[in-house]
Amino acid sequence: MPRAEDEGQQKPPATPAPPVSAAADAKAKAYYHFTLAHLYEELAQLYRRGEYQRQAIDEYKEALKYDPNSAILAVQLAEAYRRSGRIRDAVVEAKQVLSTDPDNLAAHRLLGHIYFETLGELGSDSQAQPTLRLAVEEFEHITRLAPDDSLAWLNLARLYRMDNDPRQAEAALQKLLAMEPESEEGLSQLALLYSDQGDFQKAIELLEGAAAQSSSDKLLSALAYAYEQANDLDSAVQTYRRALQENDDPELRQRLAELLLRADRLEEALAEYQALAEGEPGDAELQLRLSQIYRHQRRFAEAQAALARAQELAPDSLEIGFNESLLYEAQGDFRAALGVLSEMVARLTNAAGDYSPEEARRRAIVLERLGSLHRQMESFDDAVEVFRLLLPLGEEEARRGYAQIIETQRQARRLEAALATAQEALERFPEDSDLTLQRAGLLADRGDLEQAVAAARNLLDDSPADREVYLTLAQIYDRHKRYPEAEAALAEAEKLSRPGAEIEYIHFLRGALYERQEKYDLAEESFRRVLAMNPKSAVTLNYLGYMFADKNMKLEESVALIQRALELDPYNGAYLDSLGWAYFRLGRLDQAEEYLVKALERLSRDPTIHDHLGDVYYKTGRLPLAEKAWERAREEWQRTAPTELDPKAFARLEEKLQALKNRLAQEGSKKAPQ
Repeated sequence: MPRAEDEGQQKPPATPAPPVSAAADAKAKAYYHFTLAHLYEELAQLYRRGEYQRQAIDEYKEALKYDPNSAILAVQLAEAYRRSGRIRDAVVEAKQVLSTDPDNLAAHRLLGHIYFETLGELGSDSQAQPTLRLAVEEFEHITRLAPDDSLAWLNLARLYRMDNDPRQAEAALQKLLAMEPESEEGLSQLALLYSDQGDFQKAIELLEGAAAQSSSDKLLSALAYAYEQANDLDSAVQTYRRALQENDDPELRQRLAELLLRADRLEEALAEYQALAEGEPGDAELQLRLSQIYRHQRRFAEAQAALARAQELAPDSLEIGFNESLLYEAQGDFRAALGVLSEMVARLTNAAGDYSPEEARRRAIVLERLGSLHRQMESFDDAVEVFRLLLPLGEEEARRGYAQIIETQRQARRLEAALATAQEALERFPEDSDLTLQRAGLLADRGDLEQAVAAARNLLDDSPADREVYLTLAQIYDRHKRYPEAEAALAEAEKLSRPGAEIEYIHFLRGALYERQEKYDLAEESFRRVLAMNPKSAVTLNYLGYMFADKNMKLEESVALIQRALELDPYNGAYLDSLGWAYFRLGRLDQAEEYLVKALERLSRDPTIHDHLGDVYYKTGRLPLAEKAWERAREEWQRTAPTELDPKAFARLEEKLQALKNRLAQEGSKKAPQ
């Protein structure tokens, strides 16, 4: 019997727990699978194992079975698809979310980043353009939904810049900088945008102001790049060095080394590349750059050793093979250079002749170099044969192939063949302005001035491309000695030229025009302008030096100028001729003969070089050799295009040759038995 005290404390019977609703149960199960999915994703990141990522996807799918209307779960599944490389599934899932929730920010962010990342994987502009538009649309939506998302504004600006919309890009960056005035990425991107538009000074001022407030290596690096774009290489070098003091980053050091190499500050570049190579001994590109510097310094043994190390590290590198051929060329071994390039072509050839776009591009690069080397060696038939191999490789390759064939036939003095090739090329590419201008030049060479001018002028359309048209017109008029028209065309080209190399070329052409008009003071002034801008312009050093020698003036400076040109291009036949002629004017006949013979090894069909060598033979009393050299000069003059014939030089040659023949005849008659 129960005790009284127990009876008083007895609890009522327990009330049964209410049954769990189906909805709550589903939510619990969804949360359970969602948690498992997160766990598997963490394991996938920790151990880099794809099976964990696949299990995460399966768990997200299970979670969605219990909560099918959850946008959060759907976006998480889409993200899991993206991380596992299933991009198409990720896009489909994210779009499904947006079909029911058009302003779902997470889904828009996911799609935006997918499209942005995909752009870097696409090749041609035609492939990338649709994806670029999709990316722009997504980030525009993101910035509407989250106007304070600075990263979205930055990415949108980058996309506008890729889409050639600088106005919109600048507006996006200004919004970003209004939120974050010291944003290094924003400032750097805005400076790049100004540089794209050619406003280098504005880019520099923006970054100089920011760098004055901060010693950030990122800002300093962007400022250095702006100086590079403005061709202020000294300031760029100093700024990169400042950035390296803030952060000894190998990537920054590499950019500095590349700049020093481009600026031809070889000893400084060598020191930087040596430091980089010590830190990365297995980097083939660094060994290649060392080889290039040694080659430019003519330290051939060291260049070969560095190139051999690069080849061991990257035996299939196209660039390393190229540099091997260039190293042989620098040493004057053109046959070996041809051998290297021919072997590369063989490796890049397949029997079926079926090439992917990348294979075609690589093959075209080597073929073009091989053909150019054949042409330099005056093996014109071989050059044409090689260039014809470019024609089936794709449209861009075919255009270059035709242009190279035409130039080769022109140099071989096969004018009608060159015109026929130009016609064939324009039938395939009727809208190609470069081929049209090339044909116009050939018509001018043939003497069809009006037809040549009309063909070129038809291309004028008030665009920046007019610069090339005016340059061609200037050269066409020059060949026909229509100097006022040539100068007017050159002035128009100058208006469309950017500072730096383009203006430098204008000054060079103007100097050549003045020289042909015998305005030697003006010619010298123009050439010295070029050299003030670019002291290593070999073509200008040679032209000015040859002008002095030909006019028998400033002969010591003439020799010095041409020697500098030859230091830059030691086997250039025209430069060798110039030095030989300068030595002749100085009366140093042994040296004159040495260089003129070398020049003919490179340019055996040049009438001027044969004429000069004839003068040396005559001056040294070897009259039969002089007669032979002058006769060869006359033959070569007679083969030249009408616009290339120098009537005064040809008349002087005829006069010298006839006088020599008369003298030899008289001396022969005196020696004949009476």
